[in-house]
Amino acid sequence: EPLLAFTCPPRLTAVLRPTAAMLLAAAPEQGVAHLLDEQGQVVRSFKDCRPGPRGLCTARAAVVSAEASRSFTHVWAGGKEQPQYRCQAPERLGPILATSDAAHVVGGAVSGKLYLWQLSTGRLLLAWNGHFRGVTALATVATDGYLVTAGEDAILHVWSFASLLSAAASDAAPPPRALRTWTAHTLSVTDVAVAECGPHSLIASASLDQSLRVWRLADGVRRCLHRVEASAPLTAAAIDPAHRALYAGTSEGSCRRDVAERQPRCRREAAERQPRCSREAD
Repeated sequence: EPLLAFTCPPRLTAVLRPTAAMLLAAAPEQGVAHLLDEQGQVVRSFKDCRPGPRGLCTARAAVVSAEASRSFTHVWAGGKEQPQYRCQAPERLGPILATSDAAHVVGGAVSGKLYLWQLSTGRLLLAWNGHFRGVTALATVATDGYLVTAGEDAILHVWSFASLLSAAASDAAPPPRALRTWTAHTLSVTDVAVAECGPHSLIASASLDQSLRVWRLADGVRRCLHRVEASAPLTAAAIDPAHRALYAGTSEGSCRRDVAERQPRCRREAAERQPRCSREAD
């Protein structure tokens, strides 16, 4: 028998810790989230948690949730079941993401706007227009150096976190401008996955246009490195951290795997460029 049963599909997010990998599962209709260990046992519960799709994330010891039906963001910390505090956005949020250092939280809204908070205080630092339609997915790349956003407008943007924080520090600063913009998709981008490799990190995007595309952070060109066509609209994407395989989930409930036939180019380039950079620095 299952150790934990849900009356509706749960919202899931992985929690990686030095000692163990855990799973955070939220049941919006029940208003509760559970932290599960590798055996499926409930380690901790969080009340008043009703996130929407991709509206649940972790930031070290904290849990952050964007409510599906209201414009509130809840933060749990200190091992308590009730939220430590909650902050309100000007509009309802969709996906939400915390940086790995637990310093900031980014949320994407149904209008296409993006919001940046300071996690420790809940203070809103910056709001800017990121997409023409609703934001659907968020990811960080290059150790929180960049923010990847995707939307229903079929566009992917890459933003420099340094430029975002600079804009947040000055009222006179111009609106943030995307470092990269990719427009090859023809329908809504549903998910984004990242395989880290510094400036050569790979970014995979899944779309309702039935394609999975791979982009490289260092490339300034608009075309993708690789494209996989599926037989149904794609709703989820994952990429092997070693850049060896791609995974895509479809709206029909199937999962597709695409295996790289040769050594990832980004790792060869990274290894080749490092000695030259060192010599030039000397």
